[in-house]
Amino acid sequence: MQALCRRIASKSSRRFLSTPPALFGQQGNVATIVLNRPKALNSYNSEMVELLINQLYEYEKDDSVKLVLMEGAGDRAFCAGGDIVHLGEITRENQLHHKLKMLRKPVVSIGDRVVMGGGMGLCCNSKYRVGTERSIFAMPETKIGYYPDAGATYFLSRLGDVGMYLALTGQRVRGFDSKHLDFVTHFVHSSELGEFRNDLLGCCSEEDLLYCLQKHENLDNVREFSFENNLLEISKCFSAASVLEIVERLENSGSDFAQETLRTLSVMSPIALCISHRTQILSRSKNFTECLRMECNISAKTFQLGEFAEGVRALLIDKDNKPNWNPPTLEQVDNAVLDDIFNDRTIDWQPLP
Repeated sequence: MQALCRRIASKSSRRFLSTPPALFGQQGNVATIVLNRPKALNSYNSEMVELLINQLYEYEKDDSVKLVLMEGAGDRAFCAGGDIVHLGEITRENQLHHKLKMLRKPVVSIGDRVVMGGGMGLCCNSKYRVGTERSIFAMPETKIGYYPDAGATYFLSRLGDVGMYLALTGQRVRGFDSKHLDFVTHFVHSSELGEFRNDLLGCCSEEDLLYCLQKHENLDNVREFSFENNLLEISKCFSAASVLEIVERLENSGSDFAQETLRTLSVMSPIALCISHRTQILSRSKNFTECLRMECNISAKTFQLGEFAEGVRALLIDKDNKPNWNPPTLEQVDNAVLDDIFNDRTIDWQPLP
């Protein structure tokens, strides 16, 4: 695991050493944040996390700042996740997400194009979230031997069985579906983003912001929720008490949707699926802070399993797409191992003041 982390960190630092990972500014009463790693789809690293935390504090205490606008550099992504390679970074990352959600000034994130993994955390933990027809939201962590974190234990668990489906499958949520699921609060057509941004930069208060959002929201071509025809089956299958039972229900269904979902689940880490399933159930009774604290403890134990390292190797480093999951099947996942992961509360994670 340590060797893998060094490979990731070294590769990342060589590519982006001279480039500021985040840019900050202010126009009138609007402070701006640009996630500035476009070649890495604006994925955040430890340096960006520190810069964001420090700048949020500055914006919070600056009386001239009335709201904060956050967006991604380039034309490919808002943020595709995090280059986070050890637990210390996870705890700091979660402090960022908590600070973002609890900031005493409204944050507007423009979630255009790719919004995945930790990027979903940055967007969904903002008070106002703008999506477009090009938006693609997803939490694909189970495919790399991990589980949806960055606050996803909180915001996905609020979606019930649909949230469980998204947490396990990493299914992509596109366009207006993101508004149906409340991943975004407002929907603006991509052709109007320039004008919307210009108007937003002229806002002097949250009241002005709300008027701006209402003015530019495009609901003329609202589409039905694309999951609509499968909602009953999602509820029937993903309400099961275990991943094995979810698979059994899908197998008994025989529908095209069920078969496709089974194929998706078959390539995921079995133990990561079980961890994700349990985190979603437990999170339903927790508040946001409690969810982030739970994530830190689960992450510490999950890293020790080696699944994340193997998933990153297979999909991101060697790219052979042949991870050697341990154990290789759901039937072989040891409940005692799962209990050990969830019973460990040695990390007393605390949010920033």
